[in-house]
Amino acid sequence: MSSASKRIRVLFLTLYPDLAASPRYRVAQFLPHLRKHGMECAVASAVTEDEYSCKGRPLWYHVAELRHRVAQMLEASHYDVVFLQKAITTAYVRGNHTILRRRARRLVYDIDDAVHLSPPSSLRGARRIVEDRAQVRKLMAMSDLVLAGNAWLRQEAENAGGNAVFFPTVVDTDRFVPSQTGSPAFRVGWIGNPSTTPHLAAAADALESMNDTEVIAIGADPHSVALTRATVVPWSYETEVASIQSLSVGIMPLPKDEWTRGKCALKALQYMACAIPCVATPYGAVTDIIQHGENGLFADSTQEWRDAFERLRDPRERARIGDAGRQTVIERFSLASAAPRLVALLEGVA
Repeated sequence: MSSASKRIRVLFLTLYPDLAASPRYRVAQFLPHLRKHGMECAVASAVTEDEYSCKGRPLWYHVAELRHRVAQMLEASHYDVVFLQKAITTAYVRGNHTILRRRARRLVYDIDDAVHLSPPSSLRGARRIVEDRAQVRKLMAMSDLVLAGNAWLRQEAENAGGNAVFFPTVVDTDRFVPSQTGSPAFRVGWIGNPSTTPHLAAAADALESMNDTEVIAIGADPHSVALTRATVVPWSYETEVASIQSLSVGIMPLPKDEWTRGKCALKALQYMACAIPCVATPYGAVTDIIQHGENGLFADSTQEWRDAFERLRDPRERARIGDAGRQTVIERFSLASAAPRLVALLEGVA
């Protein structure tokens, strides 16, 4: 434990509580390691769990998060480093970035989605006059350090004038581990959240044609699943690892647009850490993770998705690719390797 790290107090400002994957993987899983190295860490979300769980983003939601966030920013000067994850608020209210910069001694901005392109939840109608659509690019430029979840986001941050480093999303390979029993049936599965459920459409035709294959959609919106045969399984933190372990193949289909280009391939990492072979659309961050035919497979058409599934019916091929995938995560995308680096980055800023 270094004497420098003992003196560092860090305030983590997350856009959402830990019910959301982004703060869970970009902040929460690192806290025990940071504290072990002497850092004092406080976490403040823009909304409570009850507020976050409401359907839609009505005006009261924006008012609540703005009220919480302004109070949190006013406390920022009591910390050595402020670590802002994703955005100040879901709607980019004018002037908030200026308040944060004035109150923060050192500012680290963490981005793992293409939120510089548009707000996570914009205001409507005449209320949009108070929005600053360029706020994230301004945050990139004014921060002491930008942590970018993939290579494209890093380039976008640098283009905005930011001092950016590539800091990928990682998983805990002591938690996401291979199953000791395996799946008795050939089961293809997807994990995500209701908002990304439409991404399944890219593989829907191939999956619909496989009448002898179980299809599982973990955490999906049952009203948005583009599959008539899929079984929707509710997501929970307690069951997500077991749900993934029950799969034979994990899939990561994506539409090819600017927003998904900012994604950090968490699905692929979760499957791979559990030694479940991943089939993914060759787009965005996953192209820096998967080597086709070695530690995963790419599919970019209905026929390619079908071919990938047929190839992975062979248990020996699943085992070979699954083992290589887990090794990739251990070596390059594990919490164990990323945590010491985050400590060093925060110490370097402070």
